[in-house]
Amino acid sequence: FHSFARWFLPWLGVSELEKAIVNISMVIEKIENKTMDAIKAQQEELTSLSKVVLQNRMALDVLLAAQGGVCTIVNTSCCTYVDQSGRVRTDLN
Repeated sequence: FHSFARWFLPWLGVSELEKAIVNISMVIEKIENKTMDAIKAQQEELTSLSKVVLQNRMALDVLLAAQGGVCTIVNTSCCTYVDQSGRVRTDLN
């Protein structure tokens, strides 16, 4: 149909529209790739940061064990971090 439309109706600018659609598609693909690269970089940074935080928490718990641990000293309920890096990697693929 496309070749017929281009041959029979050239004044409709079908080939120009087709070129524009291809260009838009290429731009969207570039944006997608850059976005995926940025998310991967953030995930790597978050993974490293979570390891450091866990190490610091363990060190504080050891140092403050005699006084009841970090939660007792800070006087708050303790919270934990749920690592979602596996899910992010799966979603990116």
